[in-house]
Amino acid sequence: MPTLSEDQSQSLQRILLVRRSSLGDIINTMPTLVALRRGFPDAYIAWLVDHRFSQILEGHECLDEIIPVRRYSARKVLPLIGELRRARRLLHGRHFDITVDTQGLLKSSVLCYLSGAPRRLGFDDEREFSRMLMNESVPAEQDMHAVDRFLLMAKYLGCPTEPVEFRVPIAEAARQWVGEFLAANSALADRPLVGLNLGATGAHRRWPMEYFARLAQMLHDGPGAAVVLIGGPGDRALAESVRQQTTVPLIDAVGQTTLRQLPALISRCDVLISGDTGSMHISVALDRPTVALIGPTFPHLTGPYGDNHILLWSKPECACWNKPTCRDYPCMRAISPESALQAVVELLARDT
Repeated sequence: MPTLSEDQSQSLQRILLVRRSSLGDIINTMPTLVALRRGFPDAYIAWLVDHRFSQILEGHECLDEIIPVRRYSARKVLPLIGELRRARRLLHGRHFDITVDTQGLLKSSVLCYLSGAPRRLGFDDEREFSRMLMNESVPAEQDMHAVDRFLLMAKYLGCPTEPVEFRVPIAEAARQWVGEFLAANSALADRPLVGLNLGATGAHRRWPMEYFARLAQMLHDGPGAAVVLIGGPGDRALAESVRQQTTVPLIDAVGQTTLRQLPALISRCDVLISGDTGSMHISVALDRPTVALIGPTFPHLTGPYGDNHILLWSKPECACWNKPTCRDYPCMRAISPESALQAVVELLARDT
């Protein structure tokens, strides 16, 4: 594993970190960014990211530039050629010395190659022939959490990786918006605020909406919590389903927050309850108490990081990951609202 002398560190002034998606993986790559900044305090560090997620990086104290790129399909030849030409012009003129690719796919390695950087770091187990375009292989370990796996890149370059810090940026304007949004629900003031994150990438990662509705009722009747529903614009039908199945007052933030406002809202929650999705990782990164509802995925690889959480994992025998073979997802249904309530009560008690 090569390490960098002080002279070498000064010569590597321009670093490109490549992690295009998804939201959870972008959050889990933030400690690598922080570690790179520790190792190269004077470097120019940029992050290449899918334009849909660029807002989550805005204002990060360790970044000099965010380079958004658009999605493209390899099946549409002309748009693909156009986007690759645009990416080459965008990247090549910045004269990067080194690229760090935590994505490990052909698309990400092509972008690293187009940057013209003389050093292109990728994991030695990358997929889709991406290693053909990288010229330095970082030894990877399969059985480790994504945060620790990504940090291997920084460690390879001799950067200090402890303590593990995310430093999720929260803009003051976002804090102000959340304050005003919650103030509009003054009837629920002076109660613990519990966030229910309804959506997830893939139905097999979503907890049943009737379970969320039952939990909302129990949170209202038991610890007397105020409940805020959290989700993206595509989760409006889920929110409506929850509202129809309960009579308790709910603060409905589904589809109303931008990616800049979402961390500000989660930071105000005394507890967040979520499946394996981006909001869960944001909550963990902000060190907010989190109840993680995990079914078909492996929590030791992509679950909540750290220790300020309670993991409710059904431990299914099938463990289908992202390719479910069933339709009713019994692994998610095996996590009861009663167990989630108990976890919330425990986390609220820790904070008093």
